Amino acid sequence: ALVRWSGFRPTPRGGAVLSALLRQAGDPLAARTLLQALLPRLRCENVYTATFGHRLPEHSQEPSDTAADLVTECYAAIVRHAGEDRSDVDRLLVREAARRLRTARQGVHRYRSRTLVLSGEAMVPTTGLFTSARSGPEWLATAVVEAARKGQIDLVDARLVYEARVKGVPASEIGRRHGYGPGKVYPALARAERVFLEKVA
Repeated sequence: ALVRWSGFRPTPRGGAVLSALLRQAGDPLAARTLLQALLPRLRCENVYTATFGHRLPEHSQEPSDTAADLVTECYAAIVRHAGEDRSDVDRLLVREAARRLRTARQGVHRYRSRTLVLSGEAMVPTTGLFTSARSGPEWLATAVVEAARKGQIDLVDARLVYEARVKGVPASEIGRRHGYGPGKVYPALARAERVFLEKVA
């Protein structure tokens, strides 16, 4: 109720309130109030379609995860710009948040293209310790656990690979569980899988 909107823009009085809140955003309460004031604008941002972000496909992301990631990025932008005197607060923060979310989705695309080998039956060995009628996920689960037990990969990398590739947990949820931001979880997953492939597969 602090800020009224006219379409995608705040009213003149609402813009002044947003500017005042950004100047005081070094205070966590002011930062959270500013984020709450921007929620109506965030709801209008076109981030829920599969073509958002240079037409990169998004098959696994749930709309609720996308909304959460956008809110997270917006709050991070508020923290980065806290104390600044800006007249275009809504444009500054929402555009920056959307741009970072777009970059994260590009990271998803690169991550999937680099690590596709772990998702199919082609990873199941035909000889050696794991020779059996196991499916790809069953072999991968055993291989990850064995690699961690032998110290071939550390526990953090093992958990990332296990959650993403064996349990099928969405990357956005893995990021929340392990404290990675939207733009950082995908490089972490790619690195963990690269280490696993180098040491084990």
